[in-house]
Amino acid sequence: MSSFIRSVFLLALAGTIQAAPARRATENHLVRDLRTLTKFGQKVTLDPNGTTASWTGTDVCKFSGVYCAESPAGYEAVASIDINGAQLGQNLVLDGVLDKLTDLALFHANSNGFVGTIPDLSKLEYLYEIDLSNNQLSGTFPTTVLDRPLAFLDLRYNAFSGEVPTQVFQPSSYQGYSVEVIFLNNNKFSGALPEFGAINSTYISLANNQFTGPIPASIANVVGLKELLLLGNQLTGTVPEALCELHLDVLDVSGNNLDATLGPKCQALKAAGVLVI
Repeated sequence: MSSFIRSVFLLALAGTIQAAPARRATENHLVRDLRTLTKFGQKVTLDPNGTTASWTGTDVCKFSGVYCAESPAGYEAVASIDINGAQLGQNLVLDGVLDKLTDLALFHANSNGFVGTIPDLSKLEYLYEIDLSNNQLSGTFPTTVLDRPLAFLDLRYNAFSGEVPTQVFQPSSYQGYSVEVIFLNNNKFSGALPEFGAINSTYISLANNQFTGPIPASIANVVGLKELLLLGNQLTGTVPEALCELHLDVLDVSGNNLDATLGPKCQALKAAGVLVI
């Protein structure tokens, strides 16, 4: 993780990022971002918390929920946007907004009124966290979020459909990164669960979708996994014994069509209250 991404990540979580003075000679990215966010703010017709009320003037770094930092290239940029829970509406689209903010490391926009699909994010080379949960987004899995330095992916409570690509659960070609937290629950994803590589994920939720077929034994490759939620699908077969050999805190596979027969490791997890079947 670059120092830029690390600083943005930690400071954004603490809510302490302060806007630095713009570098006038290289402020073209800020001008572009100002234009993009001003245009987006004008499309907001529902803003119960007044989030976009401050989105006026010429200093985008003073917009509520918008944080600026110096990019690895040495210019100031919009590095983070946090509008979680703002309840912005109505029928807002990400196309022409998120894909234009190419210096973003964090984009937190859960519980708003975004509809449609996620645009091509391949130009967001610093993207580290994206939270679009609890919106009304649809379409297939947004593959362009992959091959980024992405550590946190939250697409819960939307209407995404189709199969989840295998590369979601494989090590990224981007400098060895893999997504640490993957929340895809409560969508309409279907098909078989893909094979899992040796990724660094600790929390994976695929619950309440339409997945079918067996639980792949390759999930055991995710050796640091702490919580795995597969409940509420249409999975069949048995719980792989290799999966139960991981040091899990939660393994919920209830609400499927699984065989109740368990190996000794899985029996031990069930007895300990870790495995719910």
